[in-house]
Amino acid sequence: MENLESTSPKLAHTFSELSKRLSDAQGSAVSTDRAAADQAAREYKNLTMRWETAAAEIRNIHGFSRFLLRPLYEDLQAAACHGPVIILLASKYSRDAIIVPTSGEPHHVPLRSLSLADLETLKVSFATAIRHTAKMDPTESRRELVVLLQKIWDEVMLPIVNVLQHDLKVKPRSRIWLCPTAAFTSIPLHAAHPFRMKADRSGREPCLEDIYICSYTPTLSALIRARRTMKTRATPSLVAIGQGQPGAGQGTVLPAVDNELDLVRKLVPPNVKFTNLSGEEATRASALEALRLNTWVHLACHGKQDREQPYNSRFAMRDEPLTLLNIMENNAPHAEFAFLSACHTAVGDEQTPDEVIHLAAGLQFSGFKSVIGTLWAVDDDVAQHAVEAFYENMFKKEGVVDCTRVASALSYATHAVKRKVSLEQRIVFIHIGV
Repeated sequence: MENLESTSPKLAHTFSELSKRLSDAQGSAVSTDRAAADQAAREYKNLTMRWETAAAEIRNIHGFSRFLLRPLYEDLQAAACHGPVIILLASKYSRDAIIVPTSGEPHHVPLRSLSLADLETLKVSFATAIRHTAKMDPTESRRELVVLLQKIWDEVMLPIVNVLQHDLKVKPRSRIWLCPTAAFTSIPLHAAHPFRMKADRSGREPCLEDIYICSYTPTLSALIRARRTMKTRATPSLVAIGQGQPGAGQGTVLPAVDNELDLVRKLVPPNVKFTNLSGEEATRASALEALRLNTWVHLACHGKQDREQPYNSRFAMRDEPLTLLNIMENNAPHAEFAFLSACHTAVGDEQTPDEVIHLAAGLQFSGFKSVIGTLWAVDDDVAQHAVEAFYENMFKKEGVVDCTRVASALSYATHAVKRKVSLEQRIVFIHIGV
């Protein structure tokens, strides 16, 4: 509707009014008075015809031929223009992957060895394993987590990788996008790993992130929409928002936040306008304004997922929380990239997993084309290492600010810190978007 309002405001207004009247008329059509019911039914039929006429008129406008109609496969395939998109589906009937390639028909990959009960168990086991590792010394074995990542590799990602490599001939280190649904949204698919030697003992088998550069997308449409809006580019600017001393009830003190913001400042090239928003200045209102005015944002603070009310998921600010609903209602016309260096910024909602509502995806839906989020709490040292490696790689070409390089820069950063951090911290960051 927003696109229609900018293209044909008068028709958009007419259609909106008819839609509202049609919705109101549905309730009035139910009446015990026969004459009144017949009159309401005639009015409803007349409104329906006018609504359908308006919809048909809209479909005659260039770019609106599929208005309120199911999209065609050819239209959805635009999501895969820079690499295949893998949709993962789970129901009581089957577990499957649908690979949407850059050209040609989609490929169906049945995940035959994975039952729905297995998937649910895997989801719960991961949550348990992450809680256990949080209490462990970094030098202790992560055997429980290793076994789970092996299971993801063998039963989910290996069959998909076989099709990508042998049928679709997708080259190594190409980009791929994962589009999980249902229980798959709670599993770190990007971290799938065989953790074993090759058959000829010549070395270790590569993991998924050794083979491809992985990103996520909540939906195909979200990826298409993000790419479409990339055509309008604003002058690059980056705001670093940090809150190490959140307001009452929003979390503990984060002593490393100021150091992290200072590190970001030092790594930003001179052609990018830099703004620091921290301490007393980092309030909900100032953060929303900063999101509206800047192309890039680095956010270092507590992030909390509300599993019962996902739109109430929030970032801790000095006065009151910055909620997902605040962000989605905020107009951020220049938004390109957001780095969410916070706890629990990419955790899916338990009650409605298919909705893929979480803080990182929420930022993408609000207009950011590319977002880095975290799956669980990040150690201060890990955040420092990852942030430094990421921005160094991101800005290695002086003067070039391109948010389509975010996924490859994050891949570089995670490989750079591999030997410095524990397994669960190595796989904590994910990329969503272009």
